[in-house]
Amino acid sequence: MILDTELSRLVWQLVSDARHGLLTTVDKDGWPHATWMNFETKGTLDEIFTITGPATQKVANLRANPRTEWMFSHPNFTVENIAYISGETRIIEGDAVEPYWDAIPGKSRAYYRQSDKTGDFHQFVVLVTKVTKVVLSRPIAYRKFPVLDPGGAKH
Repeated sequence: MILDTELSRLVWQLVSDARHGLLTTVDKDGWPHATWMNFETKGTLDEIFTITGPATQKVANLRANPRTEWMFSHPNFTVENIAYISGETRIIEGDAVEPYWDAIPGKSRAYYRQSDKTGDFHQFVVLVTKVTKVVLSRPIAYRKFPVLDPGGAKH
C-alpha cells in the first residue's frame, strides 16, 4: 500500500509503533478467534507476517477460512485511533519459513517458542496476510475512515 495520504500515514504510524497486533481468524463454524501476536512487515502495509506453532487454533482456522483481520492501536492502548487491516492469510511451511524466521527479531523471548525451544524453524509456520482492506477508526468521534477498500482503491 502506498503511503501517500494522511490517513494511510496515520495507519502506518499505528502499525509501526505497535508491539503486538490482535489477529482474528474464524473457525469452520463461523466462530471468531482473536489472539495477540508479535508481527513484522517488510516496511510497507502490503503484507503482515507472524510466526506460530503449526498445531494452534488460528492455523486450524486458516486452513478452513483464510480471511483474517488485524487490529492495531497505540502501544499504551490509547483509543484515539485504531487500525483494522484485513486480507487473506496464507500458511508458509517447511523450508519456506526460513527467510521469515531470519527477519523476525527477539525470537528467543517469543511466546510461540514455548512449544519448541530448539530454534529449528521447521517446527513453526509463518502466517502471511496480504492486505486488501484498511480502515482507520476514531472511536471517540464514532468515525471510521476507509483507507483501502477491497477493490484496491485508496482513500
